[in-house]
Amino acid sequence: MSNDNKPLKLVSLWEMSKIETIEEFYQRKFDWIPDNIRDEIGHFNVFRLEPFVEGKPTNIPYRRRDFYKIMLVKGNSQVNFADGVVEIEKQALSFSNPQIPYKWEHLDKIRDGIYCIFNQHFFHQFGQLIQYEVFQPNGTHIFELSDEEANSVSEIFERIASEFNSEYKYKYDVIRNQIFELLHFALKKQPSGSS
Repeated sequence: MSNDNKPLKLVSLWEMSKIETIEEFYQRKFDWIPDNIRDEIGHFNVFRLEPFVEGKPTNIPYRRRDFYKIMLVKGNSQVNFADGVVEIEKQALSFSNPQIPYKWEHLDKIRDGIYCIFNQHFFHQFGQLIQYEVFQPNGTHIFELSDEEANSVSEIFERIASEFNSEYKYKYDVIRNQIFELLHFALKKQPSGSS
């Protein structure tokens, strides 16, 4: 993974200040909005990342979102942040949140991936996500993974997807714990001085 300080494309202040809502995400990505998007427990969903298709745009607009996103992506990509560009050479685990605008560009043929999105209400009275470095402005948000690490992260996501599709009464509590498992997996990859 390289963190090159390449010049960013100019983005208007309006684009940078506009916050994509979770409803706008669904409309842009899927052309529909779930009925239960503003349930009392907060919103959560999990998706497969679509493989790269020639001629189909894969860029994500540069802006902040009003939701959190954790993603396992396999394939060459680059992520533009306000303070620089991070290139993913093979596969990575990424964390994004409402405080940090970004733009994701898929540069290669994305082979595989999975991600989950959730709003702050999903973790109400369950933990303060923003206290962890992966969700702080100066923290590390992208973690390049070895094949073995990518398999471990993929297994966690598969458990999340399986739980999400289950009828278990407390499935969202299980999912919150699995999200913390992803978070701590990433934090353990950081040098000890930075945590």
